[in-house]
Amino acid sequence: MTLAVILGICLAIVLVNGLFVAAEFALIGASRPTLERQAAAGDDLARRLLETVSTTTRQDRYLATAQLGITIASLGLGMYGEHALALYLADHIPALGAIGGATAATLLALFVLTIAHIVIGEMIPKAMALQAPIRVGKWAHWPMYASLVLFYPLVVSLNALANGALRLVGVRRQQNAHEQLYTPEELQMIVEESEKGGTLLGASGKILHELFEFGDLTASQAMVPRVRVIGIPLGADPEALRQIARTHRRTRYPVYDGDLDHVVGMAHAKDLLQCMLRGEPLTTTRMRRMPVVPETTTLDQVLATMQQVRAHMALVIDEHGGTAGIISLEDLFEEVVGDIDEGRPTTPDIVRSDDGSLRVAGTVRLEEIGQQFDIDLEHEDVDSIGGLVMALLDRLPAVGDVVEYGRVHAEVTAIAGHSVREVRVWLE
Repeated sequence: MTLAVILGICLAIVLVNGLFVAAEFALIGASRPTLERQAAAGDDLARRLLETVSTTTRQDRYLATAQLGITIASLGLGMYGEHALALYLADHIPALGAIGGATAATLLALFVLTIAHIVIGEMIPKAMALQAPIRVGKWAHWPMYASLVLFYPLVVSLNALANGALRLVGVRRQQNAHEQLYTPEELQMIVEESEKGGTLLGASGKILHELFEFGDLTASQAMVPRVRVIGIPLGADPEALRQIARTHRRTRYPVYDGDLDHVVGMAHAKDLLQCMLRGEPLTTTRMRRMPVVPETTTLDQVLATMQQVRAHMALVIDEHGGTAGIISLEDLFEEVVGDIDEGRPTTPDIVRSDDGSLRVAGTVRLEEIGQQFDIDLEHEDVDSIGGLVMALLDRLPAVGDVVEYGRVHAEVTAIAGHSVREVRVWLE
């Protein structure tokens, strides 16, 4: 047998091995959403590949076929290729004698076939499959289908043996591919990797990060605190309503009976307009329902409650049943996308100065400030920088007060009533 024939047969075996390797990694790397889009567009190969990816039984049989093909090809290369090539080379290395020539020929044949097997049969098809898994998966579909039909009894038997062995060691096999779900932490890692890779740009990454943290935040962290709530007393006359609407331009106002601890509902700006046009006081007939949530309620639960009663604003109560603040859909959205300008002149909650310090509103959460300085900043008793300042001072704040918390230094630059309105923050 000539060298060309021997090398041709060996190359064919290596290419078959590469086919099964490429098919295996293509299935593992195929994106289900992409396959779903292509299948919906009428791509038959994408539909077939999607069925394999989405069904555990088919996936197991596909991978078992690939593994079986790789094993048979590797054994065939070793049994035929190494033997045939070594015999041919031994006849052309006479200078070392019969024993020396045979040994040298065997080693040389083993070296050549190992390099070819690793590079052509493993590394190249694996790289191609990981680079373009769906394209490679479509190309390999029919050869894999034919191989599965050919080896079907053996494939089913191997899968049964493998699943039985797994059960013996207490491992439960997934019933369908949809059981392989991601945790929020894993999704965050995916987002971070996408940002580093440049596939997720601009505000998209920030919004996704905020969404992951949304369910961990509570109503007390996102609400408008009681001291900043603009409410309307029940029975307010048209002139009082006109003054409130002119001074405090809002879309919705909580309505209270006596004081803010007795909120009875919510009034929309157009409800106030109707009262003013008709010369009527604000009564309960003009009010809308306002759900009540404890301040420890998570934001996803707050959103669900507001959706259930179709309300845009909720009352937040403290542990004693008193009003702690109010929270609106806008407040919830701002936790994800940042400040929303509702037509009122606003200033950013966080402004970085040239010297590296921050000028922040007193309501800014410690976590947000920590992100600006790339440090972990939290306190077990308070959530905001204003609350931290007051907790450390242990008295009412005054402009010019400076506090230290670890490496963080904060100076009160403005107050509103008894609360901190603005703080300058820097690191030491």
